[in-house]
Amino acid sequence: MKTNLIALAILLLASCTKTIDVNLRTAASQIVIQGNITNQGSPYYIKINKSVSFDAENIYPAVSGATVSVLDSNTNRRYYFTESGDEGYYINNNMYGQVGHTYKLSVIVDGTEYTASSTMPDFVGLDEVTFTRTKIFNQVRNLPQVNFTDPAGVTNYYVFTLLVNSVPYKAFYALDDRLTDGNNIRQQLYMDSAYIQPNDFVTVVMGSVDKNVYNYFNVLQGNGGASGTTPSNPPSNISNNALGYFSAECVDIKSITF
Repeated sequence: MKTNLIALAILLLASCTKTIDVNLRTAASQIVIQGNITNQGSPYYIKINKSVSFDAENIYPAVSGATVSVLDSNTNRRYYFTESGDEGYYINNNMYGQVGHTYKLSVIVDGTEYTASSTMPDFVGLDEVTFTRTKIFNQVRNLPQVNFTDPAGVTNYYVFTLLVNSVPYKAFYALDDRLTDGNNIRQQLYMDSAYIQPNDFVTVVMGSVDKNVYNYFNVLQGNGGASGTTPSNPPSNISNNALGYFSAECVDIKSITF
């Protein structure tokens, strides 16, 4: 059950964002694909929806009947995902993601194929998770703080998300090591975490991601984060003008009671 929640937390960290086009009121509906392969083992989920215009109701139609698969380029084995019947989710229970492997996504909807590729980076572990109290705009926020060692001489990209009392928390924090290569890092996660209360059980999921996935979340974060709307679409790594992202990421997980 915990593995299911963690997999969904990673996937859902961007799902709450309303994806819109620059031409807000006249943009045609587009396919939105979100999926992750991790080192934590199955189940893995691919979520497929259609975008809506800015002035439409905040409901994104699920896409049914898609053909969804992921190819492990290192082993040349293809894994098929089965429609779960729940809000556009497709699921696979037979994969196990591995560091250094390149995974290629294929989604076929109404005869059109959407593809993406992502390579799983090396593992970087969390040393400790703590909390700090910070006053932001006259409101005291309880911020998780991650402590870890960034590998020297390697470009690293990270995305952090949370579960609070085993419920995926719709927020994320993107970070790179451009200024901290090889350092011991103590980083507050500036999320909308004002509602973390004493005795809450908080799980931090740290994902080491590739550059394309980092760019997606970094732009999304700069445009208002996972709790707001964005003035432009973050750069997708999926072909044929699809929105969203596909990520092969190496994750570490730590839990603490606040």
